[in-house]
Amino acid sequence: MASYTSAWRLQLLVGAVSPPSWFKLPSAVGQAQWSRALSSQIQSVNCTTSPNQRPLLMLHPVHPQVEARRAYRKFKYHPNRDLDPPKQFQNVVMPERGRLPIMPKTPTIWGTGAMRPPRQTKELWRMRGEERVNTELVLDQFAIIALSGGMIRSPHFEVLRMGIGRMLKPKETFAIYRVDAPYKPITDHGFGKRMGGGKGSIKEYGTPVRAGRVIVEVGGKALWEEVQPWLSKVAGKMPFQAIAVNAEQLARLREEERRLELSNKNDISFEWLVRNNMLDCQRQVSEYDKIWFGRFVYLDRNMNYKFQDVLKFQYKGQEMM
Repeated sequence: MASYTSAWRLQLLVGAVSPPSWFKLPSAVGQAQWSRALSSQIQSVNCTTSPNQRPLLMLHPVHPQVEARRAYRKFKYHPNRDLDPPKQFQNVVMPERGRLPIMPKTPTIWGTGAMRPPRQTKELWRMRGEERVNTELVLDQFAIIALSGGMIRSPHFEVLRMGIGRMLKPKETFAIYRVDAPYKPITDHGFGKRMGGGKGSIKEYGTPVRAGRVIVEVGGKALWEEVQPWLSKVAGKMPFQAIAVNAEQLARLREEERRLELSNKNDISFEWLVRNNMLDCQRQVSEYDKIWFGRFVYLDRNMNYKFQDVLKFQYKGQEMM
């Protein structure tokens, strides 16, 4: 069947057979360019012989419409169609349960007794700044990373669980959480109540995260081309800016961020001004500016996400992601 398919393609390119209804040939200009690309290979084939005696073309370009049609079907390696062998997953260990578990809406630390859980302040410092601990990929495959600080609440955990769970293949892929269950109480006054009366009651719980924190990891026997479409959709539903990356892209982002920092020709930066206390600026700036130097300001959405210099930079004919 494979030899017949390759021979039929060769006849179609030469013009010996008519194309079927589902196969769309390119325009006149595109067909001429396509024919010129195959001229060196077609010349080596004796087209005067019968189709059964023509040799198979192991390496030949395929029309973009055919490649796009192949990208949406299940990946299966074919020696006469694919140039590179399929990726092997010898080191992948599948867990017993690959789906994300249901996160409890209330922390279980207080038990089921009559003890009333204490209320807390907002503590915005838990969401301000850059994550320093949970920034590396454990599975070294695919993940959703937070670009800015925010609070993950119970509905957002359900979005992660349902959005990722329905796309996972039970025997091939799995996912794990990299954040804790909701533990920080969020208080609120009821709708229509008058002001005053002390601090409001606990409405729900959440998990604060900082910029650069790994939220969810996806692993298994899958390629990035298969995971990226639906993982990016789930990342776009987070209450803060998030991005879906693989291990390669994350390393490139960090390398490019470091390169832009070292190649900066402006010596007078915000960090240099604060460190040298120019015009006695240390009395005016915030204590957090002495640590982050104007970056990751939680109330400023424009300066509160990671890799902003890399993602905003316009590359000449290239895209970082």
